[in-house]
Amino acid sequence: MTPPEVREPALDALQDDELEALLRSLPKSDIHCHLDGSMRPETVAELARDAEVEALAREYGFTLPPPRASAKEMKELLCPGRECQSLVDYLKAFAYTVAVLQTPAALERAAYELAADCAAENVRYLEVRFAPMLHINRLMDGIDVLRAVDRGLDRAEREHAGKLKTAIIVCALRNFDRSLSAYYRGFAAAHRYANDNELAPLVSTESARLTVAAYEAGLKRVLAFDLAGPEENYPPKHHRDAFHTIISNLLNITVHAGEAYGPRSIVQAVAHLGAHRIGHGTRVLEEGSRLAEFLVDRRIPVEVCLTSNVQTRAVPSLAAHPFKRLLDAEVRTCICTDNRLVSDTTCTRELFLAVRTFKLSAEEVRRVLLYGFKSAFLPYHDRRKILIDAKAELRERGLGWGQYH
Repeated sequence: MTPPEVREPALDALQDDELEALLRSLPKSDIHCHLDGSMRPETVAELARDAEVEALAREYGFTLPPPRASAKEMKELLCPGRECQSLVDYLKAFAYTVAVLQTPAALERAAYELAADCAAENVRYLEVRFAPMLHINRLMDGIDVLRAVDRGLDRAEREHAGKLKTAIIVCALRNFDRSLSAYYRGFAAAHRYANDNELAPLVSTESARLTVAAYEAGLKRVLAFDLAGPEENYPPKHHRDAFHTIISNLLNITVHAGEAYGPRSIVQAVAHLGAHRIGHGTRVLEEGSRLAEFLVDRRIPVEVCLTSNVQTRAVPSLAAHPFKRLLDAEVRTCICTDNRLVSDTTCTRELFLAVRTFKLSAEEVRRVLLYGFKSAFLPYHDRRKILIDAKAELRERGLGWGQYH
C-alpha cells in the first residue's frame, strides 16, 4: 500500500514558542528518569519541615535542606546547573532529596507527582528508577519502599486512564558508603571485616534479589534492574552476580555506562552484565564504529540525557554531544530527562534542545519518539499497544509515515 502524501511540519521555520507547543503536544516517553532527582522543589521544602521526616533525619544522620530556605536558595541547592564540575558534583543534590524520602507517604507522593507532571506534557510512558536500599529504615523494608512508589504511580495512572503507563526500575549502586542510608550502615556492621569494594557488589546482589521478590510478590511495575553511581574505579563487571540473578529470573537490564568513563564501561555493561539498554552512553563512538555497530545489530538502545550530560561534563557542550551521530548511525537513541529537578528540565525541553541544536527534521523527531516506545521494558503486547497509539497520534500531527521506522 502506498502511503498518502503528508506534508511534514518544517520545524526550522517555527518560532521557539510554536516549536515548544508542538513538541509538548507530541506523545513522548521517558525511560531514564530518577525519582529522587525529579521531585518538585516545593515538595522537597515541604517534606523537610515534616516532623516525622525531621525525626528520621536526626536518627539516621541525613542532612535536610534549611527549613526556611527561600525558593532561590532551594534551587541553588537542588539544581546545580552549569556550575557542576563532574558527575560526583552533580550527585551532591541527591543527599537532600533522599533525606526527605524516608517515609512511605513521601515516596508515594513523589512518585505520584512525577508521573502527573509527565502526563501534563503528554508523556505516555514513564519508567521511574531509584535505589530502594537508600530508603529502607525502621518504617520500611525493601518491599514496603517499592509498594509506596507503586501506589503513587498507580494513582497517577488511574487519574490519567488510558493516557499514561508507568514502570519501575530498581537501581543498584556501584559504590559503597555507610553514610548513604540506615540500610548501608547496618550492612557494614553485619560485614565488619569486608572493605567497601567488597561490600558494593554484595549490596547489588541483595538489590537484585529484592527486585525479583517484589515482582513475585505482585508488583508487576517492577520490570528492570540498573547499575548507577560514580563510574570511574567502579567497573560494571564487579556486579556480575547481581545481574546474573536478574537475567536468571527473566527481568530486564539497563546500565549506566559511558557517562563518566570511557567506552570500555559500555563494553563491560553489555558483555559482562548483559545490558538490554545503555544509560547515557556518551562514549560509544570513541573506539571507532565497532561498538555502535554492536548496539545497532542487537537493537540495544541508548538513553540520551542531553542537559545532564553537559552538567556532569560527560560532554564539553551540547553541540559536541554525540546524539546526532548516534542517530545517523541508526543506534536507537531515546531522549530522556535523567533528573527533572536536578537538571531543571522536562521531556519537552530535552526534545526542544535536540531539535534546535542538531536541526532535526520532523522525520527524525518521529524516529526518536518511536525509539523510546520501542525500547520500553513492557511486556510485548503492552509495548505494541503504546507504540500503535503513539504512531496514530503522530499521524494526526503530520509526523506519520517518514521512513517507516
